[in-house]
Amino acid sequence: MCLFKDFYNSNINRLLKVFLLLALLSSSGTEKAFAQEKTDDDKYKNQKDIKDVIKDLFGTKKTISDTIKVTDNSKKLSLSILPGISYNPATDFVVGVSTGISWYMGNSSNTSNSSIFTAVSYTTKKQFKLSAQSGIYTENNEWNFQGDIRFWKYSQDTYGLGTGTPPEDKQFMNFKLVRINENVLKKLFKNFYAGLGYSLEYYFSVNTLDDDDKPVYPNYNSSYSIKHGFDSSKYLSSGLVLNTNFDSRDNTINPYKGIMADLKYYLYNKVLGSDKNRQTLNYEFRAYKSFSKESKYVLAFWTMGNFTLNGETPYLSLFSNGWDKFNTTGRAYIQGRFRGNDLLYAEIENRFSLTKNGLLGLVLFANAVSISNPDANIKLMDHIEPAAGFGLRIKFDKYSRTNICVDFGIGTHGSKTVFLNIGEIF
Repeated sequence: MCLFKDFYNSNINRLLKVFLLLALLSSSGTEKAFAQEKTDDDKYKNQKDIKDVIKDLFGTKKTISDTIKVTDNSKKLSLSILPGISYNPATDFVVGVSTGISWYMGNSSNTSNSSIFTAVSYTTKKQFKLSAQSGIYTENNEWNFQGDIRFWKYSQDTYGLGTGTPPEDKQFMNFKLVRINENVLKKLFKNFYAGLGYSLEYYFSVNTLDDDDKPVYPNYNSSYSIKHGFDSSKYLSSGLVLNTNFDSRDNTINPYKGIMADLKYYLYNKVLGSDKNRQTLNYEFRAYKSFSKESKYVLAFWTMGNFTLNGETPYLSLFSNGWDKFNTTGRAYIQGRFRGNDLLYAEIENRFSLTKNGLLGLVLFANAVSISNPDANIKLMDHIEPAAGFGLRIKFDKYSRTNICVDFGIGTHGSKTVFLNIGEIF
């Protein structure tokens, strides 16, 4: 996943060439570890994905019945690999690989599809990112395991706290991050789960630098850290998570119908190694409605909120756009553009199929974010940052419904971005 600023400039040809290269390379790394019941032919024979296109182009045409053998459909596994080279003004050139794995641990009629997404990348600014996000459902959805693990050696602009901050106020930060967020949920009744988890965020080697890589002091991070009693060069958050979840989606990667509602209560405490005690509450709600029999038109809605109930939060652990589990909130804005103690976010997306075989699709989206900053008496909804845009969808794997997504967004303060992702944004 990458953000590209100022798309509408001389880099347009370069980006389009890169995207075409990714599409071609992707087919070589995709395989099915388990086959499907031949009775599934009717479901997929009229659909196409990138692998079908590559087979046609290179003359290795095989019918679906040739590639699908007689085994258990419920155990099918799909592996998608997306290697490539890209460019981002915040990172310079990026070389990386993203993978997506989807499978069923039980019969697909009563078991949700499990998925794991991983990504590793390195940039010419010597940034390194290693991430893994997972959602695993056991047979009959009796247990749900949710995970977010990452190690980043990273750099990012910060603009102070709250929405409404002007772009010229940016400061450049270097830091390293270790995040471990794991939750285990038990099904209590149909579609409803509850459980416990653990959350750790450790930021270290935190610096603010000028254009000549010289330290800037004071800076947003140091001033905030001094005021709230943190070491500005490193901070650790460690705590327990209470989690409830309702999920009736027909697919966890690319839903056509259903809803997902999630509520998490975080209890960070010094007893567990946290620098400070604090409590936060996070909610997330997603809804999907299909308006055609073949799901050619889907309306999707997403809202989330993060609230600090009490205690002190380190600067880089404050809530921010683009720092959710899949780093997808706030399309049209660079990651970390807005940051603060409380966050409200909403997004709506119209999804259309452009081709009858499902290979190509189009999305239209609009979103808005508001973030508070109590230190400056900025409350939620005092400033709202809207954005809108459109995107192209190319079917990467028709069995798991995985798409390659390229979105073009425009926000306030002249913000323009291109968002490249494997798997739907939400």
